[in-house]
Amino acid sequence: MRCGVIGAVSDEVTLLFEELKASGSPVKASLRGNLEFHEGTLRGCPAVVVCCGVGKVNAALCAQILISDFAVDAIVNTGSAGGLAEGLAVLDMVVATDAVQHDFDVTAFGYPPGQIPGTDSPFWPADPGLRAAALKAFERSGKAPERRMVPGRVASGDAFVTEASMRERIARDFAPACVEMEGAAVAQVAAVNRVPFAILRSISDLAGHEATMSYEDFAVQAAHTSAGVVMEMLGILAST
Repeated sequence: MRCGVIGAVSDEVTLLFEELKASGSPVKASLRGNLEFHEGTLRGCPAVVVCCGVGKVNAALCAQILISDFAVDAIVNTGSAGGLAEGLAVLDMVVATDAVQHDFDVTAFGYPPGQIPGTDSPFWPADPGLRAAALKAFERSGKAPERRMVPGRVASGDAFVTEASMRERIARDFAPACVEMEGAAVAQVAAVNRVPFAILRSISDLAGHEATMSYEDFAVQAAHTSAGVVMEMLGILAST
């Protein structure tokens, strides 16, 4: 399996780039537009790692290039998120059951919140096999029992959620485990191309509950936590 790995910001892929270099296998870097794709091996799994930039358009562009130009068999989107599910704590993790765009709204035309015209549902299901590998990787990573990984919905939008009213609307309309800015776009592109995907998010803040302060305190640590689990996950995939 050749796996594409996407992170939005440099902190989310730094460990992965370092692991590529340390693997002993050749690493090839190539540009597509303003994106630099790094091809190599992570824990024995052929991989293409890229920092896509923040937001849904950047994430979608990156995912499509991974599929069209690099012929990946699966996509893993790693990074941090704001927690919404009851009981989630900072540095816990979420692995997506599905993803939705919380800021997509054509309800005026009779569609449910988040649903894109021409689709059957607002929600893009993640791959169960990749999710199982992520859960197994988390157990192997040594983060449990202090931290936990829970399966749940990921809600994406082009806004950093800090206001209580936005948090409440997203929770009411979509009941997600966490909110962030890229996952559902990756999910849509992967689903349209029939490529399995997984979204892993380490909780950097509790969106709307002192979100700015906790994000500044924990974003780098959360990103590294997620990247570490991705490396374990690819090792599992390489051995199956």
